[in-house]
Amino acid sequence: MAKRNILVTGATGHQGQALIRALSEATPGDADFHCLALTRNVASPAAQHLASAHAALLTLVQGDLGTPESVRTIFEDAKQGGAPIWGVFCVLAYPGLGANADGEREQGKALADVALEYGVSSFVYSSSERAGENYDDTALDESHRAKAAVERHIKELGTKGLPWTILRPGFFMENYDGFLGSITVGILKRGLKPTTTNHMVAVDDIGIVAAAVFKNPDKFASQILVISGEVTTMSEQEEAYKKATGRALPSIPGLFAGALIALNTHARGLLADLERKHEARETGLCPEFQDQAAAAKLAHPEMMTLQAWAERRGGQSGEQKGNWNEVSLFRLITGRL
Repeated sequence: MAKRNILVTGATGHQGQALIRALSEATPGDADFHCLALTRNVASPAAQHLASAHAALLTLVQGDLGTPESVRTIFEDAKQGGAPIWGVFCVLAYPGLGANADGEREQGKALADVALEYGVSSFVYSSSERAGENYDDTALDESHRAKAAVERHIKELGTKGLPWTILRPGFFMENYDGFLGSITVGILKRGLKPTTTNHMVAVDDIGIVAAAVFKNPDKFASQILVISGEVTTMSEQEEAYKKATGRALPSIPGLFAGALIALNTHARGLLADLERKHEARETGLCPEFQDQAAAAKLAHPEMMTLQAWAERRGGQSGEQKGNWNEVSLFRLITGRL
């Protein structure tokens, strides 16, 4: 059987790499995929490292989602080469809290358009968990609204023949990595109510769910999958981390966290959004939520809890890039988050 080509956007990022790892660990009967790893620069260290780590599974392809014609060229070249693109894993760069998200919106729509044009068999879009769609048009975060717009466009294209599945991951456990992670923990501890819960997910589990969809696209076609390993309060997360590592969950002092919250409008917006999502889940404003979470569990029944995630790492905190998720210490302190 010929291998099925999957175009992976954001291939050098957390989610793209998670999918590639999941496919690389597939059983022999499932190992019929080949990844076309999209990157703006195939010569970059990150791209070259990815290629060397998964040489048998992927080919680097150069293109820019901001230039639809460069993406169309990738589809056309694959078609002319006799191995057309069968599936697409669409992950779009997060512009940052409060940042303009026009690029995210237009890139997602354009990629879906090209996927429909070339007749892909499975278009998997990684969006974000937001406790239903009631606030899609009024959300303060522009990226939230952009993701909602991309989802709507994909669903519309579904009526024209695009086979789609939408993933809505929760709050990344990897957001707690490194020094910026300790700031994140501090802000959430200081700013959230003690009873507020957050849907937590390990990035590797997103990749496993996406791989499961590609392995059985008909089963998950036209579905939304909410991906979450656990739903816990900050105190429960602290307890889980302590059990796993014997140490406290790294966090900046509460006074420093409070000052950062006071300085940053968008940090306050993040806290308000997490409170809103908790309230929506608790009061039944998103009745479809449980079925969507169950669908993700069907794809991957054994998602990691925060305790399992910390145990797997041996208590070692990964390091984030200085501007991972477009957040930097300078922007936090100056209130430009």
